[in-house]
Amino acid sequence: MGEEHLLARAVLHEAFTVFDDNVRKLTLEEFLDAQGGYRSVLGLTKHTIGWTIAYHSYAFEEPPRSWEELDWPRGLRDTIDPSEDYVREMLVWFETSRDAWLGAIEPPVDLASERRLHWGDTAPLRDIVAMAAGHITYHAGEINEILAIRRGEANEIGEEVEENHIDTEGHRVRPVWMDREA
Repeated sequence: MGEEHLLARAVLHEAFTVFDDNVRKLTLEEFLDAQGGYRSVLGLTKHTIGWTIAYHSYAFEEPPRSWEELDWPRGLRDTIDPSEDYVREMLVWFETSRDAWLGAIEPPVDLASERRLHWGDTAPLRDIVAMAAGHITYHAGEINEILAIRRGEANEIGEEVEENHIDTEGHRVRPVWMDREA
């Protein structure tokens, strides 16, 4: 596998992993939370997966499927079912999207080849990979912020936010990788 393919795979894999790390173990209550906003974690999850599938469809399928034509779980495009079963279906849909993307960019696919985008333009596949990964990561950050507010968390232990004018004492969290004794 060439360096360009390795990088494309690493970028997508990391985006999907960051997103998955934010949603995989949430409770239904956490999935339904929007912290006063208008999009819940579940809504953001559904939006992110839907557009990730649309990017993939336009880049690889003939004919491509638009947002309206995607195979939405339970056929629900404009709403959700606030249930544990629906959340599990969303997570399976997420895995299906991840697997489709990672499989599609394997060699011999030409990452320089021009592919369609859902708004009518074209771009090299490597750029579409970056757009899809950026979109996934952007919404993972939104979800992370909703959860941080919900949980009253500020920043990781050992990671001071000197530019912040808000006292974070007592609101730090220990990252999984950090030694418990530190």
